[in-house]
Amino acid sequence: MENNQLVAEAREASTKGAARAVRREGRIPAVLYGEGDPKTLSVDAREWGSRFRYASGNTIIKLSLGNDDFNVLVKDSQEDILSGRVNHIDFYAIHAGQKLHTMVPVLVEGNSIGVREGGILESKIEELEVVCLPKDIPANFTVDISELGVGDSLHVSDIVVPEGVEVRMDPDATLVVVSHSKLEVEPVAEGEEGEEMEAEAAETAADEEAGAEE
Repeated sequence: MENNQLVAEAREASTKGAARAVRREGRIPAVLYGEGDPKTLSVDAREWGSRFRYASGNTIIKLSLGNDDFNVLVKDSQEDILSGRVNHIDFYAIHAGQKLHTMVPVLVEGNSIGVREGGILESKIEELEVVCLPKDIPANFTVDISELGVGDSLHVSDIVVPEGVEVRMDPDATLVVVSHSKLEVEPVAEGEEGEEMEAEAAETAADEEAGAEE
């Protein structure tokens, strides 16, 4: 079996009760779109968890269904918040020569100068939408933050985009920024500080006087 091959089985019913029965058998209900009418199917939960659980939305999977093979992307998946179990998967068939929209993760590498000086690295965008042919889908975009000082940032326009790939996002959008670690506190004016001390002294004297009268 190829590394990216996932064997699926057709399922007839698409009701909630039928989906629960499929899960009890150790399988995940799924639907394949983009190849005529939507096809209801299921995949082995253990195989999915061990080989494809963390596959990103730009990972091409070879889905085998009976005698047919489809190159697919994961369009959506539903996960139980408490158990972490995947309850449903939507696949979308892709075709050679046909451009598609997908999301590509942005990875950060390097040790920022600003972070070493006490700044905080903030990631503003973790994925970018791209349009390209299936064969041109990047595994990821990598940005080097080594030269970023405190207050510096990188933008979408700083990414090196491979030929044949179009990024659908504002070039000026910020990807990462190194921020100051602490907010600057405005110093209290000398006159204001004196007024505060006088007010505190007056309040203390009033409390002592009230105690003496009691």
